[in-house]
Amino acid sequence: MNVSQLMAAIEALDAHDALACKLTLDDWKKVGPYLSQRFLNTGDVLMTEGDLSRELYILAEGGLEVTLRNHLITTLAPGMVVGEGTFFSGHERSATVVATGPGVAWGLSWDKFEAMSRQHPRLALDLCRGVAAVLAVRMREAVLVGHFA
Repeated sequence: MNVSQLMAAIEALDAHDALACKLTLDDWKKVGPYLSQRFLNTGDVLMTEGDLSRELYILAEGGLEVTLRNHLITTLAPGMVVGEGTFFSGHERSATVVATGPGVAWGLSWDKFEAMSRQHPRLALDLCRGVAAVLAVRMREAVLVGHFA
């Protein structure tokens, strides 16, 4: 697994909701075995509104469109996290996410996160803090623009 691609995308992202964890390349190499790689083509659905799969993704290459009830909410660039709400809550997906072109997304399921937490608690905590910060920024924005129900 080429986690250096993932790390580079995260570090290059200049966005207010960027993943702000300070994992080194060696740290990412330890996290890598807990991640799954998903190769995307244009139009591939990464997640569907209403699904219950408890997995978050970090986009390493390509782009994603996030829609809610068939309305475009946002687009995502490499280095961005998606699926964090369901990952933490276990509730159904609130949006559909579709690839806008070829790309690669790295997934972390809740079960793999729990296993990583037992084997590498510091890394799991660092990653959790970073993803929780993304979730907090996005929740605040949703409340301010009225997308929060």
